[in-house]
Amino acid sequence: MRTLIRFLIAGLLVATPALAEDKAADKPAPPKPAPALTQAFKDMAGTWSCSGSMENPQAPGTQVKTKSEMHITPAVDGFAYTGVFRMEKNAAMPGGGKGMMQWGYDAGKNKLVELGFDNVGSTWQGTSDGEKDGTTVWAEEGTMMGQTMKSRTTVTRKGPNQITVTSEVENKGAWQKMGEDTCKKK
Repeated sequence: MRTLIRFLIAGLLVATPALAEDKAADKPAPPKPAPALTQAFKDMAGTWSCSGSMENPQAPGTQVKTKSEMHITPAVDGFAYTGVFRMEKNAAMPGGGKGMMQWGYDAGKNKLVELGFDNVGSTWQGTSDGEKDGTTVWAEEGTMMGQTMKSRTTVTRKGPNQITVTSEVENKGAWQKMGEDTCKKK
């Protein structure tokens, strides 16, 4: 009997590492953020200083110089990004501008997704097919100044520390440029 018990114990000691290896091989790899998301937001985390111009809603057809800053942070282990922005006061925005955005990836639609809000009551949500040749185009729908609107935001990489952000709104079936900023990473 004693020999049988020793034999069983010895067998368990020899088999236990093999069983552990089998269980480790069965474990799925931990999930990773979608490549489209990591590509679109590569080098984007950090603080960006922006300058440019925007359409003046108080004087249509005229542009107002803009200065803004945005801060982008990875969130939920890289499965999303958050952004906050602040625009200095100007003739078009006498109170200045503030807003926040969130970006992620919808695997069911195979698209990047975004959601945004600002301090004048605008809201928007959008999708993008991802970055192509250094450019990410967002197709958005939302509300601006109490009116429903369709917009398009194009982010073009000029290098790891510089981007251009162009904003457009749909106006009677055509795209109208609302503003453009050149942003440099601090």
